[in-house]
Amino acid sequence: MVSAPSRWRWVIGAAAVCAVYLMVRSIADLHTAFGGGSAVDYLAIASAGRVVHGGSSCVYCVSSLAASQAQLLGYMPATSATFPVPFVNPALMAWLIQPLAVLPLQTGTDVFVGVNVVAMALSAAVLTKRASRHLGGPLAACLVVIAVFSLEAGTGILLGQSDGLMLLSAVLAIEALDRRRPVIAGLLLVPLLLKPQLVWLVPPILVVARQWRMLGALAAGAVVVLAGSIAVAGPGHLLDAIGLVTASTYAHLDLQSNSIPALIARPLGSNPAAWAASLALAAVAVVIAVLLRDSVRLNVVPAVAIGLGLSVVLSPHLGDYSLMLLAIPVAVLAPRAPALILGLAAAYTAASLWNPLVPLNESAVAMVLLAGSVAVVWRATHPATGDFALHLPTRSAAGVSSA
Repeated sequence: MVSAPSRWRWVIGAAAVCAVYLMVRSIADLHTAFGGGSAVDYLAIASAGRVVHGGSSCVYCVSSLAASQAQLLGYMPATSATFPVPFVNPALMAWLIQPLAVLPLQTGTDVFVGVNVVAMALSAAVLTKRASRHLGGPLAACLVVIAVFSLEAGTGILLGQSDGLMLLSAVLAIEALDRRRPVIAGLLLVPLLLKPQLVWLVPPILVVARQWRMLGALAAGAVVVLAGSIAVAGPGHLLDAIGLVTASTYAHLDLQSNSIPALIARPLGSNPAAWAASLALAAVAVVIAVLLRDSVRLNVVPAVAIGLGLSVVLSPHLGDYSLMLLAIPVAVLAPRAPALILGLAAAYTAASLWNPLVPLNESAVAMVLLAGSVAVVWRATHPATGDFALHLPTRSAAGVSSA
């Protein structure tokens, strides 16, 4: 078999230029974050951490967050739609962030953003090694860098988001599953429960795949996250989080998303439409998984990778920076369908740079994600010959007996 690099030198050249550009952009975003003033999402997390550190359980209360954020900023901004920045993660995250939250704001930001960028780089290295076995190092590296350090991922660097750590945790989970360690894989997915929209479709995939040990480990982690959040905030304040994410000042963010449900929600200007579309599409995805259950059980690693990708692209609430988790299905599926994944990566990057659907209030990125999801399902159900086929191996790399 002739390797992809020797056949597509011009493709590798173009991908390399794109990868270098995105890396330079990411470095610029990192420099901006270190300069201060952009990491408002870290401010929300750190302020909740300070609330917990001060002995309060009111991590979702506007007054508590405003006082804590004013303390971190050194001044009290006027109350507005942008202040205080709401904290919407499970309360356990506020408890976990305390060591950084007690530091000065810029110091904590620098450490948090720096750790997440390092996690992104480590994830890219692991995924490149996985994909290079069949694609060759240059092509694999370009594909993975384009996915991990996309323009959307740069937004997460600027805002001080935790998705770099989430990506690394998910990558290590895939590696553990590949090494027939389903319990460890399940535990490594637990940090993603701090952003449930990143992993919500993985449990149904595990049920279809009969990966009971991995599912049990993930479920045990979910109990810990829930119990920890109740211990931190109390049952009453946990309900405050529901009020925050359903408030109009927060829900409008869903209409700016680049996930697939936004294709319906944007033109309608309806946040409930995004949730309805998300649930309907998720149901379709689960039905397809059931219909392909024999293939899913034989190919657990690709199935879980696709489950992670679907969790992201079908989420009704998604920050664009979370799209970096698509690097996992890219790295896992690219050796099986290199031309298809390359084409999708090129279309995704182009759509990130220019959205021709702005007059229609639509997202070109979401359109590419929809087309990519359909293409992957088509190749899985209609195997063909050549590079465009989604050749699923006859034995899962995980090959796990779930008994």
